Amino acid sequence: MKNFKILSFDGGGIKGALSTRILLRIIQKFPTLLDDIDLFAGTSTGALIALSLAYSRNAYIVDNLYNEDNVKKIFSKRRPNLLIPKFSHKNLLKELKASFPEDLKLKDLDPYVFIPTFSTTGLTSNSWEPVFFNNLTNNETSEFSVIDAALASSAAPTYFPAHKGFIDGGVVVNNPTPIASFFALSKLDCIKSSSQLRILSIGTGDYPNKITSNTSKWGIIQWAFNPFKMIKSPILTILLEGSSLVEDIYCKELFMQNYYRLNPTIPDHIEMDDYKKVSLLKSIADSIDLTDLYKYIEDIFYR
Repeated sequence: MKNFKILSFDGGGIKGALSTRILLRIIQKFPTLLDDIDLFAGTSTGALIALSLAYSRNAYIVDNLYNEDNVKKIFSKRRPNLLIPKFSHKNLLKELKASFPEDLKLKDLDPYVFIPTFSTTGLTSNSWEPVFFNNLTNNETSEFSVIDAALASSAAPTYFPAHKGFIDGGVVVNNPTPIASFFALSKLDCIKSSSQLRILSIGTGDYPNKITSNTSKWGIIQWAFNPFKMIKSPILTILLEGSSLVEDIYCKELFMQNYYRLNPTIPDHIEMDDYKKVSLLKSIADSIDLTDLYKYIEDIFYR
């Protein structure tokens, strides 16, 4: 039976620049890898990467999207975000329209895609619910446009406005690998067992965060909005980064040697909108040792 290859990307705002540069290095070593991917999965900024790759199959184009000029446009004109989102998504929408035809739907993409988001109004029920945009089957979400899916999954609360009632998929799953794998197993007849899966998961960098303050005295302001601390929005950071750690544990236990996770340590905490750190992230990606990853691709991913 043919193995089923999944390439997955975490959320993390501008830290997607680390992911795209790592991918570019992989493609320079294995030029045809993207043509062999069966499913691209991504949350938030990872959704933009996954959808771009599913459409273009070109790592050079996607890495260039995460240059400092483009990222600066998206994360510019900050607004006081106590009562409104910090940024408009006007510039992000402009970038998306330059990358995708406006009428391109998920069902029109040739490879499979899997994009987590969260509906605050309910899509299939009368209650808020996680929603996983995908084209694994002819389903309600496959009729959504690629641009709508990208805007929905990347609508990080307090940073960007909700899009058509959807907010950032990272509030439910920041590393989409396990849930994307489960959906593929349950929806596709070509996959008979999990042993057919070959999974590569790329993170947005790991910094060993911790809160040294006495959190027992914290209220809404400190957890949600802490502008004078290194971590500006502690609760959102915990939601995004904490869930990725749990999801990695799931995958290691379930898929064992058929799963490889690359999430390199970064030297400092980087906020998801700090566009000035794009060059640093790319230089980190250029310098890390990918020997073990290359070995995984050669010995397991391609077998």
